[in-house]
Amino acid sequence: MEEVKRDQITVDMWNGLVDELAESSGEKTFLTIMGGEPLMHPQIIELVRQAKRRLPNCNLDMSTNATLLPRFSEGLVEAGIDDVYVSIDGPTAEINNPIRGRKSFERAVAGLQSLQEASRKAGRGPNIAMNFTVTGMNYESLPDMVTLAESLGVSTVSVDLASYFTREEGKASRPAFEAVTDQPFMSWAGFCNEHQHKDIVPARLEELMDEAMNRSDAVEVLIAPTRYGNSEKSKFFTSEWRKIVRDTTCKKLWAQTSVLPNGQVISCTTFPDTVMGSLRDSSLGEVFRGDAYTKMRETIKNGLQPVCHRCCELNMDIDVDPALYEIEPVTVRAE
Repeated sequence: MEEVKRDQITVDMWNGLVDELAESSGEKTFLTIMGGEPLMHPQIIELVRQAKRRLPNCNLDMSTNATLLPRFSEGLVEAGIDDVYVSIDGPTAEINNPIRGRKSFERAVAGLQSLQEASRKAGRGPNIAMNFTVTGMNYESLPDMVTLAESLGVSTVSVDLASYFTREEGKASRPAFEAVTDQPFMSWAGFCNEHQHKDIVPARLEELMDEAMNRSDAVEVLIAPTRYGNSEKSKFFTSEWRKIVRDTTCKKLWAQTSVLPNGQVISCTTFPDTVMGSLRDSSLGEVFRGDAYTKMRETIKNGLQPVCHRCCELNMDIDVDPALYEIEPVTVRAE
């Protein structure tokens, strides 16, 4: 969204957020720096350094396209980042670059290797994994991504099935979301790309997922949502998926939140127009426990919206106390 692209989080806002988490969090806190591309932030090393100083027991990870990593590898290692996910969408330049941009494969590999070298020099460093998003443009290459990871000395490949929504699903979801946020809900429109996945053959996708998971003893392959089998996940890109989904609500609303660069707090990372409040006006805790969040939780607790079923947020494997999202039984009294 254009208004988001013009903003970037300040160090002061970041430190205030981290300090609040340090004061209020009783369990291990997981912080993720995402983008856009987080390495474009001019003070990215300072953000990492401050987070690890102020909240030393947090797990801090970053997703990056790695093209700028050679400039920042030593700084990230020194600052103490815990995990770095490098996004590569094909095992060769011929497959990856049409999806992610000119020379992106070559630059991503160089960036990944620079981080490995910085870790070797320091004698410590982050866990490094590769992110791969399955689409109709690259799904045949899934097993070869494992081979690439093994050749680069990367021990984990994290696989996501691309989120997408039909226009009918998006339009049908607008009333519920707009009733909570009091603003137009249109961010789903950027995911109306079902044409990219129309040629995926479910039986073939299942074979490829099985092959990828058995390709190497040295590489762990995690295909989200991990709580579903490959036979079930192979239907993700078909109309059958909605019948397969066992989730009745989005647990993420009780366990995780996202802060945009301008300080707005959103309930759904996929949808930047699900604004629940702002750190410019309130603390994170106040927003997380506020009226808008409560209303959003009640809305989704009463039933997933059409755009929820293939949203990557729903596919996150989060452990949450079921009592938090149980629907209270309705008591019927006899007159």
